[in-house]
Amino acid sequence: MKIKKITAIIGDMQLDDVEHALEQHGVTGFTVFTVRGRGKYSNLYTRDQLVSHTQIEIYTSSRHADEIAQLIIKSAEIGAVSIGFVAVTDVEQLVWVHEQREASEDDFNFFEGKAEA
Repeated sequence: MKIKKITAIIGDMQLDDVEHALEQHGVTGFTVFTVRGRGKYSNLYTRDQLVSHTQIEIYTSSRHADEIAQLIIKSAEIGAVSIGFVAVTDVEQLVWVHEQREASEDDFNFFEGKAEA
């Protein structure tokens, strides 16, 4: 199986732009989380100093992973330092619960017939 997982941590205000770009390019399967953490900057106005961000996770075929990662980077970029990151990792196994079968690359054909990134 050649499936990748894309994890993006972006600013909360970039979510609409990223969602729109993903949907425009046929990427309809993704999960969005509200997360809190601390990187280069911290929130000095809160006791724990954690900053809120949005995390997006996408499973895709290996042939689309780089294109989707670049799409997220382009649509989330606002010219600010340290405003997020995108990670692409290998998925060892992915099983569809309802169908009780292992997912395949063919389950993630996002860009067929869609606009180019």
